[in-house]
Amino acid sequence: MTVKQKYDVVIVGAGPAGIFAALELTSNTGASVLIVDKGPALERRSCRTQGEYGRCLRCDPCMITCGWGGAGAFSDGKLTLTANFGGYLNELVDQKIVRQLIEEVDDIYLSFGAPQKVYGTNTEAVKEVERLSAAAGLNLIPARIRHLGTENCYRVLKNMYDALVGKIDILMNASVSELIAENGKVKGIRLASGDSIAAEYVICGPGRAGSKWMQDESCRLGLNSSNNPVDIGVRVEVPAVIMETLTDKIYESKLIYFTSQFDDRIRTFCMNPYGVV
Repeated sequence: MTVKQKYDVVIVGAGPAGIFAALELTSNTGASVLIVDKGPALERRSCRTQGEYGRCLRCDPCMITCGWGGAGAFSDGKLTLTANFGGYLNELVDQKIVRQLIEEVDDIYLSFGAPQKVYGTNTEAVKEVERLSAAAGLNLIPARIRHLGTENCYRVLKNMYDALVGKIDILMNASVSELIAENGKVKGIRLASGDSIAAEYVICGPGRAGSKWMQDESCRLGLNSSNNPVDIGVRVEVPAVIMETLTDKIYESKLIYFTSQFDDRIRTFCMNPYGVV
């Protein structure tokens, strides 16, 4: 597509952060907006590992992590409707505001076709899982879970694209090489092709695939940053029927365990019954 030389807002990354920023901007402002992503359009994202090769070819860009929808486009699509885990937003924003934002985001997903069913709303079932967990020395953090499923993830992201494509410009398969700044103020972006696009504001949401780029740009521009703690985990696979006592009631159980010797905190995450890794 042909892009303009200047926009009010340029968004780097077409994952959830970038998409939701664009949805908000188009609903509340008349700003000219451009989304740039180094990956392809949703319908062109196809990992060859899952085809004839059967192994990772280390494609650049990676079709799983890059492109419209970001790294979660082909996940099982769980929305954890709580501020008690899944990030540190409640340390930055008032708890009441966090809850309001979570409900707003959930409503947006529903408006674009997310399924109505929510797990974890049966209080008696949750209490039973809490009791079983406590008996095993585990602490359950209850949460409402809306499970989209991989097929619904694709459909929701496609609906979001269709809603935005006539209101903003979308530039896929275009890598951003650097942010342009002068006298402490952002001025736009420079693409790997060498082309520059001016902007009054730049929103960076490059995701996991762009984290190293974001770190390098932050250092180059003298921006302050902080690190999240690194979690090291293992994948445990069992027949789905073994976990059905939990997954049928809550879908995903967030269980916390503290080791007896060093009091290390261990957690479970991302249960995926009958799913594909």
